[in-house]
Amino acid sequence: MSSIQSFDTVQNEFAYNPERNDGLDGGDMVHLRFVTSPTGRGVAIRPAAYHRWTGGVVPYELASNITANNSIFIVNMMRQMENLTKVNNTQCISFRPRNASDLYYITIFNGSGCYAPVGSWGSYVGTRPVSLMHGTYSTCMVSGIIQHELTHVLGFYHEQSRPDRDSYVSIQWSNILSANAFNFDKYNDTQVDTQMTSYDYGSVMHYERTAFAINSSLPTIIPTQNTSAFIGQRVQLSSIDILEIQRYYGCVSTPSNTDTSTVTSTPASTVLTTNVTTTVTTSVMLTTLVTIASATVTNTSVRNPFQSYFEIYFICLALIIYFSNQVH
Repeated sequence: MSSIQSFDTVQNEFAYNPERNDGLDGGDMVHLRFVTSPTGRGVAIRPAAYHRWTGGVVPYELASNITANNSIFIVNMMRQMENLTKVNNTQCISFRPRNASDLYYITIFNGSGCYAPVGSWGSYVGTRPVSLMHGTYSTCMVSGIIQHELTHVLGFYHEQSRPDRDSYVSIQWSNILSANAFNFDKYNDTQVDTQMTSYDYGSVMHYERTAFAINSSLPTIIPTQNTSAFIGQRVQLSSIDILEIQRYYGCVSTPSNTDTSTVTSTPASTVLTTNVTTTVTTSVMLTTLVTIASATVTNTSVRNPFQSYFEIYFICLALIIYFSNQVH
């Protein structure tokens, strides 16, 4: 592990949500200062050549303030993303420890929030900071949060930034402070590439209903195509997230017309047993459950109690789905 570098320059806007960082685009995205027109996701960045990691390989290093248990959990989430995005049992993207010869890499450290760079930053030589905080009252050590930030690293913005978002969600501007309005910016087709997929309420990259709310009992985002849709899940990549990564990195072809067969993706809790363009076995689900359960138990002394309840809920949900699949 390397020593920590001084990237930790922002504070959480809301202490209970470590993905909300004052001054960062979208609350959790870091841009290179000289990139004057940041472009990105639900949706992948244009131009792809500037922000896509060569060969889909992301070199990483873990800073010295990441604990051993959290290091294991982070690497397990990397392995899960690699497995989910495989095509015909061949890796599409990969994360590997940094070599001395690597000029471009990410440094994961325990900062003051959950945030990451968007894409590879092109030819900029040096590290790209990824903050995965783990503190007494708030933590980024949740499977879906880690995968969310690593998906930013791969070159993706938030789902509700898509050009077509107004056809699927209604932004409640009256419940958003003007200082936070930029977090709901919508990008056009020259800035982002949807990879010819439909809008994905189930994306791990989607904001939750009350993101940046003045009154947290009222929504800032309302789904309009499916008013009961759950948005803002932080379990793992959805089936459409997986497909977008595969297309962005050239592992599967991108059609000329938008996929209309999947308006909303498979819920994240069931994606592990769904064949998208690759087969993901139920053994991966069990590995994931063990990983999450282990992290929940080993970190209880410094975890937000609500976070533990959140993870236990999803463990139970995934177990129900798993045994249901065995019956059918």
